[in-house]
Amino acid sequence: MDKNRGKSFRTALGFSNQEKLRKFFKFTDINIVNWEKIEASNNRLAEIFEKINAAVSEDIRLSDINSFLKKINSAYQIMRNNHIIERLNNQGREPDDVYYNWMRGYLVCEFFLPAIAKLFDADSEQISLIGEDDLTKIETFSRTATADFELIKEKNEPVRLEVQAGYTGTNDIKLSKILEAKNQYDSKKIESYIIHFDFFKGCVAVINVTNFSKIPLGAYHKAFENTDVLKIKDDWFKWNLMEKLPCLSDIVVSYSPELSASVLQ
Repeated sequence: MDKNRGKSFRTALGFSNQEKLRKFFKFTDINIVNWEKIEASNNRLAEIFEKINAAVSEDIRLSDINSFLKKINSAYQIMRNNHIIERLNNQGREPDDVYYNWMRGYLVCEFFLPAIAKLFDADSEQISLIGEDDLTKIETFSRTATADFELIKEKNEPVRLEVQAGYTGTNDIKLSKILEAKNQYDSKKIESYIIHFDFFKGCVAVINVTNFSKIPLGAYHKAFENTDVLKIKDDWFKWNLMEKLPCLSDIVVSYSPELSASVLQ
């Protein structure tokens, strides 16, 4: 078929860009923000983290949850004043849906940063956001394979930390994250960890994904948005949030031939 077929018709409709025409027909080019729902989502986020703070072990509990909750309104106001929220439309989703999911992930990182620092025997000041997220710029909210944090260990050795969370009992790692970890190690000898919180069960998996590229592609399956993902097995969740913070060496999951074989079962 002629690849230019339909071009003249699209041009007659006023569209030289095919993707813009698709969005026009699907009515996904118009984003009307439901501000009432977003403000309600802020209240839900505050409720979620109040409950999480009350449920986790005392040694990682925030002593002043109200100060933490102020970050919700602070981030919201910055995003609203800079007209960021109305431009959130990942995969054609509604801005309020994208906002809620982004903000929830942002708060997980902020809430657990002190605990993650302790886990890796570091100070919070040794962990930095990669790319220095700027809530005034839409580029901050683009989804990439890059990890969230970089930890500088002794001898100035960096470690990449990716923080993610599940809320329904289904937990996966995107193949793109694993390939990015391989790239970081091959090019810079930087190790990468995924710290996955399962808030449906109250547990955490800490996974050194540096060598996970050795796991066969047959272990992956298609998930939301047709993305290749690796299921996080139940026995990888070794950190119970209601119990005292464990030692990293006791809970970390690393690649081994036995682990590679087990994910195919």
